[in-house]
Amino acid sequence: MIIKQFFAMIWRYFDVFCFIFAMFAADYGLFLLGKPWGVMGIAVTLFLVGWLSEVITANKKGDD
Repeated sequence: MIIKQFFAMIWRYFDVFCFIFAMFAADYGLFLLGKPWGVMGIAVTLFLVGWLSEVITANKKGDD
């Protein structure tokens, strides 16, 4: 029962884990191409995270 609850908790945040891992892998790959590419990758990653947080916040305000 404990294992089932543990996996249920992980599954709830699975999309977030995948998104974070994908952004990390993309940034790492861009840094392998060169430092300027890596810095640009981090900028894009931060932009996406900021934009998605705004979208999520806007959707939650509409649910009230």
